[in-house]
Amino acid sequence: MSVSRDLAVWPEGVLARFLTVAGATVDLSYESDSATIAAACTGELCGWTARTDTRGLYSDTPEQERKRFADWLPVAKKRAQDHAERCRLLPRPGRDETREAGR
Repeated sequence: MSVSRDLAVWPEGVLARFLTVAGATVDLSYESDSATIAAACTGELCGWTARTDTRGLYSDTPEQERKRFADWLPVAKKRAQDHAERCRLLPRPGRDETREAGR
């Protein structure tokens, strides 16, 4: 498969990126205000998203927050990888991914 887009440039805030079978991507990012790991597919009209809540207790230390994030990240990555292995929707040609990352 030939992927003509420049996948070397990731949108700001993307922690991990998975290539779908059709050449789109599934991007993982962290939303610190809600303590959520968010995944979104960039396949045209796909609309697949997944959210992994990593919130704990108000009294958690920064170390506890980092551990919880580290514990949940593999779960979010697995969900993203599973979707990427199945999604066959193509990315829209010429789309600016950096603008689309927040959709």
